[in-house]
Amino acid sequence: MADVTDSGTDVIALFPLGHVLLPSMPLPLHIFEPRYRQLLEDVTARPGPTSFGIVALTKGIEVGTEGVDQEPEFASVGTIAEVLEVQPYDDGASDLFTIGSRRFRVERLIAGKPYLQAEVTYLDESDGALTPPLREKVTLLEAEHARLITEFTGQVGEVDPPADAAQLSYRLAAQLPLTAADRQDLLEQPDTGARLARLVVLLRREISLLRLTHTIAVSPGVLHLYIRSN
Repeated sequence: MADVTDSGTDVIALFPLGHVLLPSMPLPLHIFEPRYRQLLEDVTARPGPTSFGIVALTKGIEVGTEGVDQEPEFASVGTIAEVLEVQPYDDGASDLFTIGSRRFRVERLIAGKPYLQAEVTYLDESDGALTPPLREKVTLLEAEHARLITEFTGQVGEVDPPADAAQLSYRLAAQLPLTAADRQDLLEQPDTGARLARLVVLLRREISLLRLTHTIAVSPGVLHLYIRSN
């Protein structure tokens, strides 16, 4: 739960990662560094849901390294990670299972803790210029992308496309073999229509690459999220 300021913005704990968390997408975390142990202790002690903000690193490292004193640089738009499960260990570390919820924009950093805190405003999830033809175009391109993956790997897609267009946009943003910059760009799109329009471009690019190379430019871990064995 966040602290509300007089201006109506919230103050939340921040966890910079080399990963773009998207709404409704899962994220397992291993917490071991002292400042993030303190973050977990603080957010767990507050009333309400246990959560903190994930922001994607643009420069720097995820956790401290002995002898290195470098403040990370990170994207201004991130996603709240809602903590669903905590598995503590005897050495003080913890495994978390989280899921992305609301998007936020960092307005300014707040001092006073060993970890980062920021005053944030939350971003609306509106349809924007969402039309049936745009949704249909994305669905057809996703189906062609999945067909090519099946053709080249012998494996099939997990589920049918979500009925909700916003959910579809975030699922594709998470599952396609995109760069972190691409995913961050999708996260920052102002609305669902704009995100789906951007995904049309990215899907066409990925389909062209699949047809050209017959290979999938994605790590096995990400591929496992996208496909399952027959």
